[in-house]
Amino acid sequence: MKGLMKTAKGPGHVEVRDLDKPGLPGNDWVLIKIKAAGICATDIHILHDEFPRYWPPVVLGHEFSGEIEQVGAGVKRFRVGDRVVAEPKNQACGVCDVCREGKTQLCIHRRAPGWGVHGAMTDYIAMPEHLLHKIPDGVPYDIAALCEPLAVAVHEVTERARVECSDIVAITGAGPIGILAAFVAKSCGAHKVLMTGIGRSEAIRFPVAKGMGVDVVVNVEKEDPVRRVMELTNGKGADLVIETSGAGAAILQTVEMAKTCGRICAIGLGAKDLASLKWNSAMFKALDLHFNFSSSYSSWEKALRLMASTPYDLSKVITHRTTIDHWEQVFHDIQNEKGIKGMFIPTLDN
Repeated sequence: MKGLMKTAKGPGHVEVRDLDKPGLPGNDWVLIKIKAAGICATDIHILHDEFPRYWPPVVLGHEFSGEIEQVGAGVKRFRVGDRVVAEPKNQACGVCDVCREGKTQLCIHRRAPGWGVHGAMTDYIAMPEHLLHKIPDGVPYDIAALCEPLAVAVHEVTERARVECSDIVAITGAGPIGILAAFVAKSCGAHKVLMTGIGRSEAIRFPVAKGMGVDVVVNVEKEDPVRRVMELTNGKGADLVIETSGAGAAILQTVEMAKTCGRICAIGLGAKDLASLKWNSAMFKALDLHFNFSSSYSSWEKALRLMASTPYDLSKVITHRTTIDHWEQVFHDIQNEKGIKGMFIPTLDN
C-alpha cells in the first residue's frame, strides 16, 4: 500500500512511499480500512516544519473514517464491518495527572497518528479499541472524517467557552475550524454569528460559511472588524469571541470585540509562540479567556450526533476529494484558501 509520509525534519521532505500493511499491536486493537482522510492545518504545518511535535518518518493524517477489517481477540465492543472514527490520542500514559482527570489529549506522552505514529493518509491504520466511535447510520464516510475537527469545535466552543442560546458570536478566521465553530455555535442557538477573514476568503470560504450559519462576513482588508462587531451589537461587543486564525492582528482585536464580562475562546495556533494581547483592557472588561487544545471523549459523541441530525449540509465544507497522489495540489489549494477541507479517498484508485 502507499502512504503520504513526512520522511525527515525540516521544510518539505513529504512524499508518497510504499508501506507494509500494518498488523495488530495487541489483542484490543483493530485494523481499519481507510475510507476518507482529511487534511488538517497541522499537516500543512508539518510540511513546512512549523509544528514542533512530530517524529519522522511518519505517515501524515489524523482525521479519518473507515471500516473495521480485522479485530483482536480481546476486542469486545466492535466487530468486522463496523464503520468507525477514532480519537488521535495514542500512547497517552494513563497515569499522569491529566490522564487520571480524563484529559488524555493533554498528556505529554501522547503520540497522535500523523505526527507521533503512522497516520491515516494511506490504506490501513491500526487503532486501539478504546479510541473508537461508531459512525451513525446515514452519515457518509467523507462527512464522518470531519469528526475530529468538529469534535475540537464542540469541545472548545461548548464545553470550555460554553456558548449560550441567543449569544452574539464573533469568529476570527474563515478556515475549517472557524466554519465548524460557527456551525456549532448556531446549532447551540447563537443569535448572530459574525466571521472575519482576508480577501482570499471571499471566493470560496465566505459563501460556505454563510451556508453553515454565519450571518455576517467581514473582509478585514476592506472593513474594520471591530466596528462591524459593534454595529451588530449596538456598541456592546460580542458575548463570545472565537479566535481560530492564529494571526497576530486578529488576536489583538479579540479583546476589543468582546463585551464587558464576555468570553474569548482561543483555538488557533500562531506561527510564533508570542502574541500581543490588550492585557489591561481585558482586565478592565473582566473577560474570561479560554485556551484550548484538542478534544474530549464526550465531544466526539456530540459531534457524531450533530452530524446525524443537522439540517446543515456539511459536505460543502469538503472542497477537494482525491487520492494522495495529488497531495501537492491539494495542500497548495488549502493553504492558499482555494479550498476549505481536502479529503483523500483511497477508493478513488479503483
